Amino acid sequence: MRFRALSICFLKAFFVLNLSLVTLSAFSQGKNFSIDRKDPLWIVKLNSQGLKPKAKDILDGYFLALYENQTHAELDEEYTHLIREIVSDAGVQNASQISITYDPGFQKLVLHKVIVWRDNQPLDQLITNKFKILQKEKDLSKFIYRGTYDAFLLLNDIRKGDRIEYAYTVKGSNPIYGKKLAATIYFEGSSSIGHLYNNLIFDKKRNLSLKNFNFNDKPKITEKDGLKMYEWESKLTKTSRVADFEPSWYNTEKRTQFTEYKNWNEVVNWGLSVNDYSNIKTPLLNKKTEELWKKAGADTTKYIESTIRFAQDEIRYMGIEMGIYSHRPNSPEKVITQRYGDCKDKSLLLVHLLKAKGIEAYSAYVDTYSTIKTNEYLPSPFVFNHVVVMVDRKKVKTWIDPTISYQRGKFKELYFPNYGYALVLKKGNNALEQIRTTAAGKQIAHLKFNIADTLSDKASTLLIKTTYTGNYANNMRQELAESGAAEIEKSYAEYYADLYTDIEVDQPLKFSDNEQTNTIEVTESYKINDIWEEDTKTGEKYVAFYGDLIRHQLQKVAAKNRPAPLLLKFPTDLEQIITAEMPFESKRSNGEFKLENDQYSFELNRSQLGKTQTFHYKLRNLKAYIEGSNIKKYVKDREKISEYLTYYVDRKVIDPTLDVNPYTLVAFILTFIISGLYFMGLYKQSAPFDLERIEYAQPISGWLILLAIRMITLPIGLAYKLFSLGYFNGSIWDGIATLKYEYLIKGLFIIESVGFALLIAAAILCIILFFNKRERFPRLYINFSIGFITFTVIDFISGMLIAYSNKTPFADANESINVFISITISFAWILYLQRSEQVKETFVFSYPEIEWKSAIIKKNNDQLFTERVETIIEEESINDQAPVSNSDINNHEKF
Repeated sequence: MRFRALSICFLKAFFVLNLSLVTLSAFSQGKNFSIDRKDPLWIVKLNSQGLKPKAKDILDGYFLALYENQTHAELDEEYTHLIREIVSDAGVQNASQISITYDPGFQKLVLHKVIVWRDNQPLDQLITNKFKILQKEKDLSKFIYRGTYDAFLLLNDIRKGDRIEYAYTVKGSNPIYGKKLAATIYFEGSSSIGHLYNNLIFDKKRNLSLKNFNFNDKPKITEKDGLKMYEWESKLTKTSRVADFEPSWYNTEKRTQFTEYKNWNEVVNWGLSVNDYSNIKTPLLNKKTEELWKKAGADTTKYIESTIRFAQDEIRYMGIEMGIYSHRPNSPEKVITQRYGDCKDKSLLLVHLLKAKGIEAYSAYVDTYSTIKTNEYLPSPFVFNHVVVMVDRKKVKTWIDPTISYQRGKFKELYFPNYGYALVLKKGNNALEQIRTTAAGKQIAHLKFNIADTLSDKASTLLIKTTYTGNYANNMRQELAESGAAEIEKSYAEYYADLYTDIEVDQPLKFSDNEQTNTIEVTESYKINDIWEEDTKTGEKYVAFYGDLIRHQLQKVAAKNRPAPLLLKFPTDLEQIITAEMPFESKRSNGEFKLENDQYSFELNRSQLGKTQTFHYKLRNLKAYIEGSNIKKYVKDREKISEYLTYYVDRKVIDPTLDVNPYTLVAFILTFIISGLYFMGLYKQSAPFDLERIEYAQPISGWLILLAIRMITLPIGLAYKLFSLGYFNGSIWDGIATLKYEYLIKGLFIIESVGFALLIAAAILCIILFFNKRERFPRLYINFSIGFITFTVIDFISGMLIAYSNKTPFADANESINVFISITISFAWILYLQRSEQVKETFVFSYPEIEWKSAIIKKNNDQLFTERVETIIEEESINDQAPVSNSDINNHEKF
């Protein structure tokens, strides 16, 4: 016998009858199909009486009263005998046709009987020309063509209560399986069976290993004529139902695996033999190798990356898996010529391209269903259903799946699914290898709402910037390639229309793809004409915000007990940040919630800074599944998380007079008073004066007029910024409690309040000194400017820290430019005050004024006296040069 599938599930093949018919090929004649009303001589005659299952264990309106499967390995024949019993009208619909799959390329199908039993009377339906031989390609939608056919019979006049009995033999098997036996026999399914019988007949010289799953009964063993027979028989089998979101590796069905392979090394040798193309000529392959090598600039790492991309993206996925090519790959030369292939074709091509440049690479078998449980199976080639590549470079193993398209980024950072265990086809290998892989991808979505007031005619806006990295970027790149930007934009708009009914696209969808870092940024822009909704009970207006990105990742299951584990979406690493600029300061929404265990982690940080509401969600799945015993807790956790994923903001405006932060306000007032007293002392501090400079003092003119304007506007601007940024706002102060660096940020708020008080007080002093043209002004204003620059830098850094801790965008380009300009202007005025002659000639006055004014008066009087004396002397000299008496001089002094 040669078995016909990777893992032959004799029972399952008949539990679910797939009747998707592709092409009508021929009638029953030909295609290795025939009728022989005699059963094979080698089979065991069986009493077909069975029990009827309970109604709850019957699916689709019928049940199998008998399922009999007998296999003769040495004759390479498999006999199957079934009896279906119809119990309802649904059974008439679902069980009134017979479909038997086989491959006429290496198999023959022989029908023995088709009988409809009604009222215990047999109606023979085995008529050759009623059978249709139809080509069946159920996997064609997955781009896999197998070349199998169905012998299909549509029965007439089937009624409730009928029993449909049929039997057939399939002779022959795929030669790719070789001479060794290996398969799995199932003894349970999704519907209960009245009577189940299986046997396996083989040469007693064969050495078979058996392993039971979910039961411990041994088969009945008999020997006769050099043959050994294993028999399994049961009445009224149990049902095995699949739970919602059940991992593919979880299987509670009773089954037995048998194999003639002694160890995994024999499986490796089989794999190497079916992958052997050592003698083929590869001119086209050699040409492609040199082309890729040249493209990589003779850089090995770049060559590996280029080769992977070629195999993944330029060789389309299509499997022609007929006959031996169900397991044997096509030659790399053929694959590169036809530019298509399945997993084994693409993997072998990649291995050949890499080895051509001395890079160690090997095909490896994995199973995408059993994954982490693959190591529990006995050695067999038919444990696996997928082929990948392992690259061993510098003793570091990197796993590559050539069937994953649109992967970008560095070679060692390529995402590889958690396939559990792999068998590397390397000579001498005798063990499965656990795949160590880490998902390095993340999705971060920033949603920025600008909410228009209900009283205005303006529309609200929504800007969404989503960043995809790693495997998330791969998935988005593939979606973009397959669906197109227009279709994605349409689906996104329809999605948000379910959340906000009056929404429309404002700007076309924008994509930015950095293939070097494997990062994709998607920007969406919407306009929402009326985002406000009305509470039907209270009539109040409100707007809702949704953590929808998180919600879609939470599997919804019932809280009842279930032994099956729950499959999580893994890997999952998501962040969703919602920032809403409200038209008013609404009720406070500060708070945080964190839920974390060794399976998943959720975190919410909700804060309010003035009119800005921020909702920051994080979700990570730390494992791929949850054990059944923990599902009740998961359901409760999911309910808790869901409560935080929708938030409503109503139109209740907070009275700003009742929302005061006493800490920053008190710090500001005390600092302003103390600094005001100090600056008043500076203002009244006496200093020596230069009477000559005072006499020649220049008026405020030229560049000093611009400085005067800056002097007046600067404290006004500082005061405006102080109030607009909400330093005295109580809700903002409370919101800081939810941030990462709470006490540091609160300390910065108090420090900045003190800084604002000092700057405003100093600015007022500078204005007074400026317009009084005090000599102290240039030096004090330079010190003020240095303080202003320092304060501006600290304020900018503080804003960045607050934004970082709150995971919100901070300074855009314009704001950064404004800060730079402000600092530059301050430096310019410092240089001007230090070097300008006009400044030196303008700011010359000192305190107190009475001193230099008295000096000016005295100087003026002295000058007048001197001038008068000189005049008298001159007059006397003219009058005969008469001598001047002392009395005359005294009179002048009195003057």
